[in-house]
Amino acid sequence: MGSEDGIFKWTDANTADLIVWRVSNNSLFTGKRNAAIKAFELYVKEKQLVGKVTPAWVRKKWENLKQKYKDLKSLSMVGGSTSTATWKWYAIMDGALSSEIPLNHHFITPIQVSSSAQDAPPIKQRKEEDWLTALQEMERRQEERERQTTEREDERDRRAAVREEDRDRRAAEREAERDRRAVEREEVRERQALEREERREREMFARQERWEKEMLVREERQERDYREREERREREAAAREERLFKLLETFMANK
Repeated sequence: MGSEDGIFKWTDANTADLIVWRVSNNSLFTGKRNAAIKAFELYVKEKQLVGKVTPAWVRKKWENLKQKYKDLKSLSMVGGSTSTATWKWYAIMDGALSSEIPLNHHFITPIQVSSSAQDAPPIKQRKEEDWLTALQEMERRQEERERQTTEREDERDRRAAVREEDRDRRAAEREAERDRRAVEREEVRERQALEREERREREMFARQERWEKEMLVREERQERDYREREERREREAAAREERLFKLLETFMANK
């Protein structure tokens, strides 16, 4: 991170301290040549960071913070409020760069100042204390906004989950209703098929019964006709024999 010995780790506390120091010492940044690098050399000395980070690295860190703030500021003007809410330093940088941090002594939160700030002149120390107090208040407000944002997102997620559950439940109910109706239709088809099969069997049995009755009647009629023919032949044969006997009797009587 620009440290000279590769051991020092820059933290969020260092970033907050840098923002406060940079705004509190705005008069050092006159715009003249090398004014900025000299000011950051002073920062490194005041914050006892010599040998840990270089003034050039601190300057680059500040420029990166300022550039990201400007990018998000531009984005927020076209509806990018979500991006600004997710960057932890946006509200602090916004207050610092737009001079909107309320510098007063009515905040209740106690202030922890660095040893270098305690060694600074009284006016400068009070100024940094005001900035630190305002910074803490802005951090609190930022945390509150983030908490509210998280709650809103959680509520949206909860409602989305409820809607999803309702959709799934309604879809399951519709699917169950379709299955029920399909089962009912299948039962109706099976019942109708069974009824048709039973009807075909009854009709087949009825035809078989009629055919058997017709065959029985035909056989009885044929048998009756046969008996009648046999009886008629027997009668005719008996009549012929009787006529023959009479002829023989007549012949014998006339001889």
